[in-house]
Amino acid sequence: MGSLSAHGKQAKASYPAQLLGVWQGGGNTCRLPGNPDSDVKMEITPGKLVDHEQWNEPLVVVQVSKQPQAWKIKSRLYIDESSYEQYELYVLSGSDKGTLTIIDKSRSMTYARCR
Repeated sequence: MGSLSAHGKQAKASYPAQLLGVWQGGGNTCRLPGNPDSDVKMEITPGKLVDHEQWNEPLVVVQVSKQPQAWKIKSRLYIDESSYEQYELYVLSGSDKGTLTIIDKSRSMTYARCR
């Protein structure tokens, strides 16, 4: 979640470090670099989530659970020529935190961390 800096400005939101990396949907394992032609591959960096035909910029990040690790993230979704705000729940699971499930108001999708 954004916080005030020493200069009184709102700090920019970023995706949690635990979520950063390359993720592949539709399977239990993924080896880097993942399938470059996949429609269900995404990469999460601190300031951007890049998916097949869209990308998200985090606006507000709130950790809602420590066990399992989960965050409610408000982001701006950019797709085609338009953008809109959305809320999603990101949940890490698995013994090695290698499974990520993202839930929004209409669907859920599970991804494996590419290693």
